[in-house]
Amino acid sequence: MKKGFTLVELLGVIIILGVIALITFPLIDKSIKSSKEKALERTIDGIEEAAYNYSVENDIGYPTEYKVLSLTTLISNGFLNNKLINPVTNEELKGCVLYRWDSTISQYIFEYNEECKIPTNFIETLLKQYNPDNTTGLVKDSTNPNLYYYKGTNEEVANNYLWYGGHQWRVLEFDTSAKTLTLITQQPLTTISPASAVWESQEEYESSYINNWLNDYFWNSLDSSIQATIQDSTFNVGIYNNVSEITTTKKVGLLDKNQYERAGSADSFLDIKDYFWLRNRYSSSDVRSVFSNGSIGSHLVSGANGVRAVIKISDITITGGDGTLMNNYRVATKATNTDNVQVGEYINVPYSGSDNACGSDNMCTFRVVSKDEDSIKVVLNGLLPTTSQYGSTVTISTSHTIYTPLNTFADGISNTYRYTGNKTFYIGDYPYVSGTGQNYEDVQDETLEASVGLPTIGEMFSGNDIDLSKSSSKTFVDVNTIENPTASYYYWTMNRSSSSDVRYVRDNGYIGRNSVSTTYGVRAVIYLKSGTSAITFTGGEGTPNSPYELQ
Repeated sequence: MKKGFTLVELLGVIIILGVIALITFPLIDKSIKSSKEKALERTIDGIEEAAYNYSVENDIGYPTEYKVLSLTTLISNGFLNNKLINPVTNEELKGCVLYRWDSTISQYIFEYNEECKIPTNFIETLLKQYNPDNTTGLVKDSTNPNLYYYKGTNEEVANNYLWYGGHQWRVLEFDTSAKTLTLITQQPLTTISPASAVWESQEEYESSYINNWLNDYFWNSLDSSIQATIQDSTFNVGIYNNVSEITTTKKVGLLDKNQYERAGSADSFLDIKDYFWLRNRYSSSDVRSVFSNGSIGSHLVSGANGVRAVIKISDITITGGDGTLMNNYRVATKATNTDNVQVGEYINVPYSGSDNACGSDNMCTFRVVSKDEDSIKVVLNGLLPTTSQYGSTVTISTSHTIYTPLNTFADGISNTYRYTGNKTFYIGDYPYVSGTGQNYEDVQDETLEASVGLPTIGEMFSGNDIDLSKSSSKTFVDVNTIENPTASYYYWTMNRSSSSDVRYVRDNGYIGRNSVSTTYGVRAVIYLKSGTSAITFTGGEGTPNSPYELQ
């Protein structure tokens, strides 16, 4: 005689099925959502292709400004089906295609736009913020009727953010006659000593480490399309009480004391609560900088503060955003894979590790540091969830203590995405000698071959660009885009300071030094496949709040 299941056994089966459902439902839901989003992207690609086909058969001219091509026109002429459905919302797809002729690449640009909103020139967009009664926000210069600049706190200046060329910028000023805009990076891009000695002439400034970093390293990291919009600028690099005493004409420079004060100094929109260099000297030994409390002070050239780039660009066309921190103004540029991604852009990569290093979504957000012929170097946009001692000696090796969490983390990134070979990490000295600045390139005299590592001093995003442990007062990006933002106030670099100390990045934007037995945060650096093995992006825009997706 066959026995049936007991009540206890049935309850056990029901509980097990319930647990399985709890585990699998979020994964299934995420998969369905991802499939719908990909289907929407394919639909939009089809609309833009239909617009292209329409242009081939019809004379649409060569407009330099955006024109509108309605979906109705494409449907009535047989280039689209009668009804298009949004796979995500299951509602009828609305909108139109914006098109223009781009003479720089000799081809049409077709862009689906749900709101049928024609892009506008950036200056024209910003001018809408001006009111003659303004004393903060966008104000007009009293001596130049064509010059407008921003003044006030982040609350008073909340809509001058621009996502451009892989970086988040703030607009300092614009000239309606010259049709140019002056921008400063919102984040510190790196942290270095500015010069071997304080500059007291144009030639000395132009040979300084910080000028070389800005006009060589940083400049060469920018896409050629961005470089084409950057104009030569005259930068006042003289002493703090006479900034125009010395000038230099360059593509990239720093903020000067007068510009910072004009914006409102401490607590203004330019105050990021980090140390960063200005371009004026204070004395024969000190260079002006902004302190972490927002006040203007000075540091010896042997100090290492944040670097924020300043550029002047010609007027550009804005295609989206409202200029806020969470929704920057932006232009219509988007990479399709890891080969044409820009330095500075953000990428979400699937993570299979069990240490919850990248949150409940199991997607690690990285930022592109540099590119070579077969890979892109990316740094975790945040920290690993646990801190670590450095190791037994100041010269890092793959057997060091800190490589335990690094290797564990790297193993959680599939070889589908990771470049599996070793790459060169620079592990040379970055010493502190009072009164003498250190060249960031000096760290390149020693190397380590590895597949994972830490940030190197002088490379992009090797400072406090993630706004360490300031989750309650973010001015860079939304805290939700940063992995483990409060894991530590400091993180290790690859470089030693002396025979007993190693360099680390502090939450105030300064590079410190401490012994190898100290416990600090870990910020992983890996390489992703590129070149002939480039990985295609399945979504996203490359911004902090909408990283490119690898799935």
